[in-house]
Formats: sequence, structure tokens, C-alpha cells
Amino acid sequence: MRIGDCCQKPAVTISGSDTARAAAQRMKSEGLGCLVVVTDGRPNGIVTDRDLVLRTMCTRLDPGAVRVDEIASYPLVTIDHESSVEEAVRVIRHHAVRRLPVVDEKGVLVGLIAADDLLSLAGGELSRLTVAVHAQRSRRDSSGRQSRC
Repeated sequence: MRIGDCCQKPAVTISGSDTARAAAQRMKSEGLGCLVVVTDGRPNGIVTDRDLVLRTMCTRLDPGAVRVDEIASYPLVTIDHESSVEEAVRVIRHHAVRRLPVVDEKGVLVGLIAADDLLSLAGGELSRLTVAVHAQRSRRDSSGRQSRC
């Protein structure tokens, strides 16, 4: 499965010139924990609710004066929309990130995939596998044959 087929679309974005307060308000209104920082449609950073707390509030900076580009995480790790789910898992593990902006071949943002999304996908696959195994067992039981394993 391609990551571009299962990512959250569109990713919610913010400009680096916006304030931390604007980012917090946007996250609250959208019910999100992060925003992708973009310039000309291309992602260049990410700001999370954790960034807002640790880099603004804990340091007693004014959220109305601090710009998003001062507190966002850089450099940004992205993944190509043609990449597989398995590749997304590898990138998340290798870079120790929770969220990956998904980009097209020109580097333009098309969506966002989070570790939580990948866990949900894996859970769904395991659930479907469980149903298939139970169906197979039911067919074996009704035919009177026993499994060798």
C-alpha cells in the first residue's frame, strides 16, 4: 500500500511567520497536535503542541510575539507519497519522529502520516487476518478435517 493512499489529507499547515499563539489556536480549532510549517507549498518544519509548551511556555516567552519558525522542529523528515507503509515505519523508527509530512515528486505537501495512523493500519490488517483465520478454522471444523499445525 502506498503511503499517499492512507495519509491524512490535506495536512494542516501554518506559516513560519505566524505566532506561537496563532499555532496553538489553530491546533485547538482543528483538534490537532501538530501543524506543518510551509513555504510556497513545500514543508520545511513541523510545530507540535509539545514544541509550544517546551519552547514557549516553559521558557516564559510571549506566545503572541514568538514566531513559529523560532520554535518549530527542523530539519524536517518527509516521505514520498509513492513510498510504502513499510518504508514509512522504517523512516519513523530511524529518525525517531512521530509524524511524517507526505510530499509529491516535486516536494509539495500532499498529506501527513503519523505513527498512530500506522498503528491503526496494522491493527486493521491484524483484525482482517484474524477473521480470515477463524473462517478457515470454521471450514475445517465443519468438514471434519483436523489441522496438522
